[in-house]
Amino acid sequence: MLRNKKLVGLLGSLFVMTWLGVFTPLPASAGKIKKSDIDGDGLTNKREAKIGTNPADADTDDDGLDDGTEVKKVKTDPVDGDTDDDGLDDGAEVNVEKSNPKDDDSDDDSLLDGEEVNVTGTSPTDGDSDDDGLDDGTEIDDSTDPNDSDSDDDGLEDGTEVEDGSDPNDSDSDDDGLDDGTEVEDGSDPNDSDSDDDGVDDGTEVEDGTDPGDGDDHEDHGDGGSDD
Repeated sequence: MLRNKKLVGLLGSLFVMTWLGVFTPLPASAGKIKKSDIDGDGLTNKREAKIGTNPADADTDDDGLDDGTEVKKVKTDPVDGDTDDDGLDDGAEVNVEKSNPKDDDSDDDSLLDGEEVNVTGTSPTDGDSDDDGLDDGTEIDDSTDPNDSDSDDDGLEDGTEVEDGSDPNDSDSDDDGLDDGTEVEDGSDPNDSDSDDDGVDDGTEVEDGTDPGDGDDHEDHGDGGSDD
């Protein structure tokens, strides 16, 4: 009788333990599940549960990068599609623009990467998109075109004009009738409408065939044309 009671008690314990999963394949299966990678993103289910990603979704934040790639390779936030808050998804930065998904201004030109791609059309990885000597951010501030090295089409690059003091947004900075580039080529001053201070605008001198860089030339030309 005692033996039967012990047997019943043992069977009862086994039942309870089985129900709790102690003697069923559950513990082994649970371990396998934790170590497995249901969504195939390179992270175990256990690790995904720990960092807050979805173990059933390879790209939890829908940014174009697998969670495993974000955690192990590029070191971005797998639950934030735009880790650096620059207006570009991490995937777009890594796979398309080749910009830094952890730096909101990859080329340090004072424009957010997203702003460059979505608004100004400039390169987020090249601080001077048009290679004119001015950073894209500077051009935006100065209202020149960061995608056009010669915004006013006067034959001088924007950077050169800023350096020399002429207006990169005005092809004829001194309003003398000559483009700034023409003045530089001819040796006259694009910032002075009367380069040789002879009382005649440079444009008029060129039109008359005199030298806008020689104050005596226009007078001599006038005298030469006189019949007195």
